Amino acid sequence: THGSKNVLRQYLDAERTYPMDDGREARMAVVQFDPQDEYAQMHDDNPDLDDAFARRLEREGVAHGGHDDTVALVPTSRNATYPGEGHRAEQVPFTIPFSLVRDMPWLVAGSSLNDNQYPALLTLINRFFRDYGDSGTYEQFLSYLDDPALQEELHESGRVHEATFDAVKRRVRGVPGGVFDGDAKPITELDHTLVRPGGLTVVPTYHLPTSRQKEMYVLAVSAFLIDDKLSNDPDSDRIKETPLLVGMDEAHNFLAEGDNVQSRKVIEKFTEAAKQGRKERLGLFLITQDPQDVAEPVFKQINTKIVLNLGDEDAISSVNIPSNLAGKVPYMEKGQMVVYSPDNSEPVELTGLPKCVTRHD
Repeated sequence: THGSKNVLRQYLDAERTYPMDDGREARMAVVQFDPQDEYAQMHDDNPDLDDAFARRLEREGVAHGGHDDTVALVPTSRNATYPGEGHRAEQVPFTIPFSLVRDMPWLVAGSSLNDNQYPALLTLINRFFRDYGDSGTYEQFLSYLDDPALQEELHESGRVHEATFDAVKRRVRGVPGGVFDGDAKPITELDHTLVRPGGLTVVPTYHLPTSRQKEMYVLAVSAFLIDDKLSNDPDSDRIKETPLLVGMDEAHNFLAEGDNVQSRKVIEKFTEAAKQGRKERLGLFLITQDPQDVAEPVFKQINTKIVLNLGDEDAISSVNIPSNLAGKVPYMEKGQMVVYSPDNSEPVELTGLPKCVTRHD
């Protein structure tokens, strides 16, 4: 995390801009998903960074100091409160509107919905939004599925077998409470807060009580960003027109390959982001101690790799660095790293900064 903060801080430097197709020079926005509530600290200065070290960083052109334009965009959940005690960044609560499910039905598919049941879910979701419009809520959808006349109609028409209908209803009811339509502003109305040129948005998930809630929030917001970035008809011009880096800590928890519908849909989306993102000025910054668990279609599209100490042979093999450097990886001390960017340079062994350029408790 120390190393990641130092890298991310450079993207946010006021002097770093990116040329756009319309001739503009635009600053990058960073959206960082944060499972341990550490990255919002980047708002604050590091008290251990003394004047002499700061002057050295300035001579070398290294951006340092707390980043004022840092916002903690906080997921809401029943019976969960975000403490937000470790930083001075602004905090903005948000919720996921059920309307996102219209374009992301896999959000309510769960981990056990199979390929036979998924088309039935699509039928029910499309029919629900046809009747209720984008204002339809998760609770209304549950009530909609409880209508025996609907189940009978779909069964008799041969569109959805009654057993399949019951299976879909059980999965949809398994969605963690409080994820959809909570007591906060929907993320779809916060695009200008979520993505700000030169701004860092941190989405903390440490306070959420279940891993499923954390997964749903991370995947919903990241997919919302990717969809608008790659779309020819985006909902948000701000997202579309701003260079964007999406950072995901503990990426193996969200991007592992699985044998269910949700996993495959997520991997497809992130693979597309990795393939098509460059031309749309969309970058992925994946942080993991288990790179071998990140789905291969995504991982093989990642260009630059920064490798710190790893002890697992499978993990070392997965990052595909030259054997002379791979042999050193298990013995690297704190801060030692290998930077490998095949399109840009030969592999380089480096030592990172001994101090974090922002606060890092």
